[in-house]
Amino acid sequence: MSPAAGTPRPTGLGVVLAVLAAALLSAFLLFDTLPIGRWEGKLVLVPKGSPLPEVVRIFREGGILPHPFVFRALVQLTFSGRQLHYGEYAFPTPPSAFEAWRKLLRGDVIKYEVTVPPGANLYDVAKLLEEKNLAKAEAFLAAATSPAVLGRLDIPGESAEGYLFPDSYLLVKPVTPGEILEFMVRQFRRKIPPDAEKRAKEAGLSLHQVVTIASIIEKETGLEEEMPLVSAVIRRRLALGMPLQMDPTVIYGVKRFDGTVTRKDLRTAGPYNTYLNRGLPPGPIANPGLAALAAALSPSKEDYLYFVSRNDGSHTFSRTLTEHNRAVEEFRRAAREDEE
Repeated sequence: MSPAAGTPRPTGLGVVLAVLAAALLSAFLLFDTLPIGRWEGKLVLVPKGSPLPEVVRIFREGGILPHPFVFRALVQLTFSGRQLHYGEYAFPTPPSAFEAWRKLLRGDVIKYEVTVPPGANLYDVAKLLEEKNLAKAEAFLAAATSPAVLGRLDIPGESAEGYLFPDSYLLVKPVTPGEILEFMVRQFRRKIPPDAEKRAKEAGLSLHQVVTIASIIEKETGLEEEMPLVSAVIRRRLALGMPLQMDPTVIYGVKRFDGTVTRKDLRTAGPYNTYLNRGLPPGPIANPGLAALAAALSPSKEDYLYFVSRNDGSHTFSRTLTEHNRAVEEFRRAAREDEE
Protein backbone atom coordinates (compact mmCIF):
# COMPACT_ATOMS: atom_id res chain seq x y z
CA MET A 1 0.00 0.00 0.00
CA SER A 2 1.40 3.39 -0.94
CA PRO A 3 1.41 6.29 1.50
CA ALA A 4 -1.72 8.41 1.53
CA ALA A 5 -1.62 11.56 -0.53
CA GLY A 6 -0.22 14.55 1.35
CA THR A 7 1.53 12.46 4.04
CA PRO A 8 5.21 13.51 4.23
CA ARG A 9 7.70 10.74 3.82
CA PRO A 10 10.15 10.33 6.71
CA THR A 11 13.61 11.54 5.71
CA GLY A 12 16.86 9.91 6.70
CA LEU A 13 17.69 12.87 8.97
CA GLY A 14 14.28 12.71 10.63
CA VAL A 15 14.71 9.02 11.37
CA VAL A 16 18.15 9.63 12.85
CA LEU A 17 16.85 12.46 15.06
CA ALA A 18 13.91 10.35 16.22
CA VAL A 19 16.19 7.45 17.09
CA LEU A 20 18.60 9.81 18.88
CA ALA A 21 15.77 11.40 20.87
CA ALA A 22 14.47 7.95 21.85
CA ALA A 23 17.97 6.89 22.89
CA LEU A 24 18.47 10.02 24.95
CA LEU A 25 15.11 9.57 26.64
CA SER A 26 15.90 5.94 27.42
CA ALA A 27 19.30 6.91 28.81
CA PHE A 28 17.75 9.68 30.90
CA LEU A 29 15.12 7.33 32.36
CA LEU A 30 17.74 4.68 32.97
CA PHE A 31 20.41 6.82 34.59
CA ASP A 32 18.40 9.58 36.31
CA THR A 33 18.29 7.64 39.54
CA LEU A 34 18.29 8.90 43.10
CA PRO A 35 21.43 8.66 45.24
CA ILE A 36 21.51 5.49 47.27
CA GLY A 37 22.59 4.91 50.85
CA ARG A 38 21.97 6.95 53.99
CA TRP A 39 20.91 10.54 53.37
CA GLU A 40 21.07 13.17 56.10
CA GLY A 41 20.32 16.22 54.00
CA LYS A 42 22.92 18.26 52.19
CA LEU A 43 23.81 21.89 51.54
CA VAL A 44 25.57 22.88 48.33
CA LEU A 45 27.00 26.32 47.58
CA VAL A 46 27.26 27.37 43.93
CA PRO A 47 29.53 30.45 43.67
CA LYS A 48 28.50 33.38 41.51
CA GLY A 49 29.62 33.01 37.90
CA SER A 50 30.29 29.25 38.11
CA PRO A 51 30.45 27.63 34.63
CA LEU A 52 28.59 24.38 34.01
CA PRO A 53 31.64 22.11 34.54
CA GLU A 54 32.19 23.76 37.95
CA VAL A 55 28.52 23.28 38.91
CA VAL A 56 28.72 19.62 37.89
CA ARG A 57 31.91 19.16 39.92
CA ILE A 58 30.35 20.78 43.00
CA PHE A 59 27.28 18.54 42.78
CA ARG A 60 29.34 15.43 42.19
CA GLU A 61 31.75 16.08 45.06
CA GLY A 62 28.86 17.07 47.30
CA GLY A 63 27.32 13.64 46.77
CA ILE A 64 24.17 15.13 45.27
CA LEU A 65 24.17 13.37 41.89
CA PRO A 66 25.27 9.77 41.25
CA HIS A 67 25.21 10.40 37.47
CA PRO A 68 26.20 14.05 36.90
CA PHE A 69 26.40 13.59 33.12
CA VAL A 70 22.57 13.39 33.08
CA PHE A 71 22.43 16.80 34.73
CA ARG A 72 24.97 18.16 32.25
CA ALA A 73 22.98 16.74 29.31
CA LEU A 74 19.77 18.33 30.64
CA VAL A 75 21.42 21.74 30.82
CA GLN A 76 22.99 21.47 27.39
CA LEU A 77 19.92 20.08 25.60
CA THR A 78 17.70 22.81 27.09
CA PHE A 79 20.27 25.60 26.50
CA SER A 80 19.70 26.66 30.12
CA GLY A 81 23.31 27.08 31.22
CA ARG A 82 22.96 30.85 31.58
CA GLN A 83 19.66 30.56 33.42
CA LEU A 84 21.00 28.61 36.39
CA HIS A 85 21.17 30.64 39.60
CA TYR A 86 24.09 30.76 42.00
CA GLY A 87 23.55 30.47 45.74
CA GLU A 88 23.21 27.93 48.53
CA TYR A 89 20.82 25.04 47.93
CA ALA A 90 19.33 22.63 50.43
CA PHE A 91 18.56 19.02 49.54
CA PRO A 92 16.70 17.53 52.51
CA THR A 93 15.86 14.46 50.41
CA PRO A 94 17.85 12.80 47.59
CA PRO A 95 17.17 14.60 44.27
CA SER A 96 17.14 13.20 40.78
CA ALA A 97 19.18 15.03 38.14
CA PHE A 98 15.95 16.54 36.83
CA GLU A 99 14.95 17.79 40.29
CA ALA A 100 18.40 19.29 40.89
CA TRP A 101 18.32 21.00 37.48
CA ARG A 102 14.84 22.40 38.08
CA LYS A 103 15.90 23.71 41.51
CA LEU A 104 18.81 25.66 40.03
CA LEU A 105 16.67 26.87 37.15
CA ARG A 106 14.10 28.30 39.59
CA GLY A 107 16.79 29.74 41.85
CA ASP A 108 15.28 27.96 44.83
CA VAL A 109 18.12 29.09 47.11
CA ILE A 110 18.25 29.41 50.89
CA LYS A 111 17.46 32.95 52.02
CA TYR A 112 18.83 34.12 55.35
CA GLU A 113 16.82 36.74 57.22
CA VAL A 114 18.87 39.24 59.19
CA THR A 115 16.96 41.80 61.27
CA VAL A 116 18.82 44.91 62.36
CA PRO A 117 16.84 46.54 65.21
CA PRO A 118 16.89 50.32 65.73
CA GLY A 119 19.83 51.22 67.95
CA ALA A 120 22.00 48.28 66.92
CA ASN A 121 25.60 49.30 66.27
CA LEU A 122 28.22 47.96 63.88
CA TYR A 123 29.38 45.38 66.39
CA ASP A 124 25.83 44.10 66.93
CA VAL A 125 25.35 43.75 63.16
CA ALA A 126 28.70 41.97 62.80
CA LYS A 127 27.67 39.50 65.51
CA LEU A 128 24.30 38.87 63.80
CA LEU A 129 26.00 38.13 60.49
CA GLU A 130 28.49 35.76 62.08
CA GLU A 131 25.69 33.92 63.91
CA LYS A 132 23.99 33.39 60.52
CA ASN A 133 27.34 32.24 59.08
CA LEU A 134 27.07 34.95 56.42
CA ALA A 135 30.28 36.80 57.26
CA LYS A 136 33.02 36.74 59.85
CA ALA A 137 32.58 39.59 62.33
CA GLU A 138 36.19 40.74 61.81
CA ALA A 139 35.77 40.79 58.03
CA PHE A 140 32.54 42.79 58.25
CA LEU A 141 34.07 45.33 60.65
CA ALA A 142 37.10 45.65 58.39
CA ALA A 143 34.86 46.40 55.40
CA ALA A 144 32.76 48.83 57.46
CA THR A 145 35.88 50.85 58.30
CA SER A 146 37.63 50.54 54.93
CA PRO A 147 38.27 53.97 53.33
CA ALA A 148 37.78 52.41 49.89
CA VAL A 149 34.37 50.93 50.82
CA LEU A 150 33.26 54.10 52.61
CA GLY A 151 34.31 56.19 49.62
CA ARG A 152 32.37 53.98 47.23
CA LEU A 153 29.27 54.23 49.44
CA ASP A 154 29.72 58.00 49.91
CA ILE A 155 29.84 57.75 53.70
CA PRO A 156 31.74 60.47 55.61
CA GLY A 157 33.63 59.64 58.77
CA GLU A 158 35.66 56.61 59.74
CA SER A 159 33.00 53.88 59.62
CA ALA A 160 29.59 52.97 58.25
CA GLU A 161 28.08 53.38 61.73
CA GLY A 162 24.70 55.12 61.50
CA TYR A 163 24.09 54.24 57.84
CA LEU A 164 23.07 50.57 58.22
CA PHE A 165 19.34 51.09 58.15
CA PRO A 166 17.41 49.06 60.77
CA ASP A 167 15.29 46.62 58.78
CA SER A 168 14.89 42.94 57.90
CA TYR A 169 17.13 41.77 55.06
CA LEU A 170 16.98 38.56 53.05
CA LEU A 171 20.52 37.61 52.10
CA VAL A 172 21.70 34.84 49.79
CA LYS A 173 25.06 33.12 49.95
CA PRO A 174 27.67 33.70 48.79
CA VAL A 175 27.66 37.36 49.80
CA THR A 176 30.60 39.56 50.71
CA PRO A 177 30.75 41.99 53.65
CA GLY A 178 30.97 44.82 51.13
CA GLU A 179 27.78 43.67 49.41
CA ILE A 180 25.95 43.44 52.75
CA LEU A 181 27.04 46.97 53.62
CA GLU A 182 25.83 48.17 50.23
CA PHE A 183 22.38 46.60 50.75
CA MET A 184 21.96 48.29 54.13
CA VAL A 185 23.33 51.69 53.09
CA ARG A 186 21.15 51.65 49.98
CA GLN A 187 18.13 51.06 52.24
CA PHE A 188 19.22 54.05 54.35
CA ARG A 189 19.27 56.23 51.22
CA ARG A 190 15.82 55.00 50.23
CA LYS A 191 14.23 55.54 53.65
CA ILE A 192 15.68 58.85 54.82
CA PRO A 193 13.49 61.85 53.90
CA PRO A 194 14.53 63.17 50.47
CA ASP A 195 14.92 66.69 51.85
CA ALA A 196 16.96 65.60 54.88
CA GLU A 197 20.21 67.16 53.67
CA LYS A 198 18.46 70.45 52.88
CA ARG A 199 16.76 70.56 56.29
CA ALA A 200 20.03 69.73 58.03
CA LYS A 201 21.78 72.57 56.21
CA GLU A 202 19.01 74.98 57.18
CA ALA A 203 19.67 74.07 60.83
CA GLY A 204 23.39 74.66 60.40
CA LEU A 205 24.20 70.95 60.45
CA SER A 206 25.55 68.39 58.04
CA LEU A 207 23.58 65.23 57.30
CA HIS A 208 26.32 63.29 59.12
CA GLN A 209 25.69 65.40 62.23
CA VAL A 210 21.94 64.77 61.98
CA VAL A 211 22.56 61.02 61.79
CA THR A 212 24.87 61.35 64.81
CA ILE A 213 22.15 63.17 66.77
CA ALA A 214 19.59 60.55 65.70
CA SER A 215 21.87 57.75 66.93
CA ILE A 216 22.17 59.38 70.37
CA ILE A 217 18.39 59.84 70.51
CA GLU A 218 17.90 56.17 69.61
CA LYS A 219 20.18 55.04 72.44
CA GLU A 220 18.73 57.45 75.01
CA THR A 221 15.05 56.52 74.65
CA GLY A 222 12.96 53.79 73.10
CA LEU A 223 9.77 55.86 73.28
CA GLU A 224 8.89 57.62 70.03
CA GLU A 225 6.98 60.35 71.85
CA GLU A 226 10.14 61.25 73.81
CA MET A 227 12.47 61.39 70.83
CA PRO A 228 11.67 65.00 69.79
CA LEU A 229 12.22 66.04 73.44
CA VAL A 230 15.65 64.39 73.61
CA SER A 231 16.42 66.01 70.26
CA ALA A 232 15.47 69.39 71.70
CA VAL A 233 17.80 68.88 74.68
CA ILE A 234 20.69 68.02 72.35
CA ARG A 235 20.03 70.99 70.07
CA ARG A 236 19.72 73.43 72.98
CA ARG A 237 22.89 72.20 74.67
CA LEU A 238 24.78 72.52 71.40
CA ALA A 239 23.46 76.05 70.92
CA LEU A 240 24.51 77.06 74.45
CA GLY A 241 27.93 75.42 74.17
CA MET A 242 27.16 73.00 77.00
CA PRO A 243 28.60 69.48 77.06
CA LEU A 244 25.96 66.97 75.95
CA GLN A 245 26.78 64.63 78.87
CA MET A 246 25.12 61.64 77.18
CA ASP A 247 26.07 58.28 78.73
CA PRO A 248 25.62 56.18 75.55
CA THR A 249 28.34 58.15 73.77
CA VAL A 250 30.78 57.41 76.60
CA ILE A 251 29.92 53.71 76.58
CA TYR A 252 30.48 53.58 72.82
CA GLY A 253 33.80 55.34 73.15
CA VAL A 254 35.20 52.92 75.74
CA LYS A 255 33.98 50.02 73.61
CA ARG A 256 31.69 48.50 76.23
CA PHE A 257 28.74 48.39 73.90
CA ASP A 258 26.28 46.67 76.22
CA GLY A 259 27.54 48.03 79.52
CA THR A 260 26.67 50.83 81.88
CA VAL A 261 28.73 53.94 82.38
CA THR A 262 31.09 54.14 85.37
CA ARG A 263 32.86 57.03 87.08
CA LYS A 264 36.10 55.85 85.53
CA ASP A 265 34.49 55.93 82.07
CA LEU A 266 33.36 59.52 82.62
CA ARG A 267 36.95 60.51 83.40
CA THR A 268 38.45 58.61 80.45
CA ALA A 269 39.44 60.98 77.67
CA GLY A 270 38.34 60.16 74.15
CA PRO A 271 36.48 61.63 71.18
CA TYR A 272 33.16 60.10 72.28
CA ASN A 273 33.27 61.37 75.87
CA THR A 274 30.59 64.07 75.80
CA TYR A 275 31.20 64.83 79.47
CA LEU A 276 34.76 66.01 78.77
CA ASN A 277 34.20 67.33 75.23
CA ARG A 278 31.77 69.93 74.00
CA GLY A 279 29.80 69.41 70.81
CA LEU A 280 28.85 66.23 69.03
CA PRO A 281 31.03 63.12 68.96
CA PRO A 282 32.84 62.53 65.65
CA GLY A 283 30.15 60.21 64.30
CA PRO A 284 27.07 58.11 65.05
CA ILE A 285 27.12 55.63 67.93
CA ALA A 286 24.41 53.33 66.53
CA ASN A 287 22.10 52.89 63.57
CA PRO A 288 18.97 54.98 64.11
CA GLY A 289 15.51 54.15 62.84
CA LEU A 290 13.13 56.48 61.03
CA ALA A 291 11.53 57.88 64.20
CA ALA A 292 14.89 58.94 65.62
CA LEU A 293 15.97 60.41 62.27
CA ALA A 294 12.72 62.36 62.07
CA ALA A 295 13.22 63.65 65.63
CA ALA A 296 16.78 64.71 64.84
CA LEU A 297 15.46 66.76 61.91
CA SER A 298 12.45 68.13 63.82
CA PRO A 299 13.17 68.63 67.53
CA SER A 300 10.45 69.67 69.95
CA LYS A 301 9.99 73.38 70.64
CA GLU A 302 10.30 72.71 74.38
CA ASP A 303 13.24 74.42 76.10
CA TYR A 304 14.38 71.46 78.19
CA LEU A 305 18.05 71.14 79.12
CA TYR A 306 18.05 67.97 81.23
CA PHE A 307 16.40 64.58 81.48
CA VAL A 308 16.74 61.59 83.77
CA SER A 309 15.38 58.05 83.61
CA ARG A 310 12.31 57.04 85.60
CA ASN A 311 13.63 53.46 85.48
CA ASP A 312 10.59 52.31 83.49
CA GLY A 313 11.77 53.28 80.01
CA SER A 314 10.48 56.84 80.27
CA HIS A 315 12.23 60.04 81.38
CA THR A 316 11.59 63.20 83.39
CA PHE A 317 12.56 66.35 81.46
CA SER A 318 13.61 69.54 83.23
CA ARG A 319 14.36 73.12 82.26
CA THR A 320 16.61 74.06 85.17
CA LEU A 321 19.34 72.34 87.12
CA THR A 322 17.26 72.64 90.31
CA GLU A 323 14.36 70.78 88.68
CA HIS A 324 16.77 68.20 87.32
CA ASN A 325 18.42 67.57 90.69
CA ARG A 326 15.00 67.09 92.23
CA ALA A 327 14.10 64.56 89.50
CA VAL A 328 17.41 62.74 90.04
CA GLU A 329 16.75 62.47 93.76
CA GLU A 330 13.25 61.09 93.09
CA PHE A 331 14.77 58.50 90.77
CA ARG A 332 17.34 57.46 93.39
CA ARG A 333 14.67 57.23 96.08
CA ALA A 334 12.51 55.02 93.86
CA ALA A 335 15.52 52.83 93.08
CA ARG A 336 16.28 52.38 96.80
CA GLU A 337 12.67 51.45 97.49
CA ASP A 338 12.75 48.84 94.73
CA GLU A 339 15.82 47.26 96.33
CA GLU A 340 14.18 46.98 99.75
